Amino acid sequence: MAQQSSTAALQSLALQLGVTLLVSTAMVPVSAAWALGALLGGGLAIAGNLLVVMLVFRNYRAADPGALTTRMMGAELARLVLVAAGFALVFVSVEEPAVFPLLGSFLVVHLLPVWWMHRVSDQAMKR
Repeated sequence: MAQQSSTAALQSLALQLGVTLLVSTAMVPVSAAWALGALLGGGLAIAGNLLVVMLVFRNYRAADPGALTTRMMGAELARLVLVAAGFALVFVSVEEPAVFPLLGSFLVVHLLPVWWMHRVSDQAMKR
């Protein structure tokens, strides 16, 4: 992974972790179950996004777009399996999980990289 792309990916993952911890901490006064749901949902999103980053950007070569596309599709399928297994594990092991914060935090944290990468690329275009 090139230095600039690795820095942006690591910043994005750190942002996801920070938001997950912030949201789950903010849910503590509401309910411990909501805080746990937010933490688990954000954690599942982070795990999926980390898996994609590791699979797509290891030994990255821009000169071979076919291989990169295949890796991207494989990484997305791996993320899907990981997230589905994670949600299944949560629903099996947590008695009465708080579904709204679980899915809400997953969605917010999962979509943060889209916003972050847009922000990073927008700043790069202004230079």
